[in-house]
Amino acid sequence: MLTIHLGSETDDDLFERLCSEVVGMGGSIADSQWVLGGSQERTTYTINLPTGTLEAVAETYVGLSLVGDAALVHPLAKKLLGTQSSTDEPAA
Repeated sequence: MLTIHLGSETDDDLFERLCSEVVGMGGSIADSQWVLGGSQERTTYTINLPTGTLEAVAETYVGLSLVGDAALVHPLAKKLLGTQSSTDEPAA
């Protein structure tokens, strides 16, 4: 599992671009799960692509991230971030 941070969890434009890219790749964003822990909110969205499933996670103080198999995460993150570098880290 790989996690790539995309940006702020409050960046509505980034989330709209994520939705557009997913649809453009022939996929959909299906389920969402919202959890509150103290002052921290976490919303997890299931992204279904023709080649597999990954998640988008919006978390207070962390931001918006893609989580899943590297073969799915990298192409989508590259479309969203372009040449901007990102930090790859193993998912916990």
